[in-house]
Amino acid sequence: MKKEEILEASKRENKNKDVYALEIETKGATYAGLAMIILAAIYFTYEILTGKGTNPALYSIITIYNAFLYGYKAIKVTKYRKTNIFTSIIWGLLTITLILSYFKVI
Repeated sequence: MKKEEILEASKRENKNKDVYALEIETKGATYAGLAMIILAAIYFTYEILTGKGTNPALYSIITIYNAFLYGYKAIKVTKYRKTNIFTSIIWGLLTITLILSYFKVI
């Protein structure tokens, strides 16, 4: 297969999207999510140590991000599908618990 044929097949497969740009966007989203979790952990630790109590609304935003992330991965990627479904469900249940806690339902 010639170089041009390989390039053309790659373009068809990726629907003329820039693969490098997609990879950078994905890594950026991963780092953004990680930064969000680290910042939430810092807030959580500060709230506990100072006796201010916790803010379930803040943490529900973090958990819903993860619920959707793993749910989307479970739909799109067949490798580790069961693990991603399980993880998505756990994050989803935690999100629901935090939302109910915020509205003083539980």
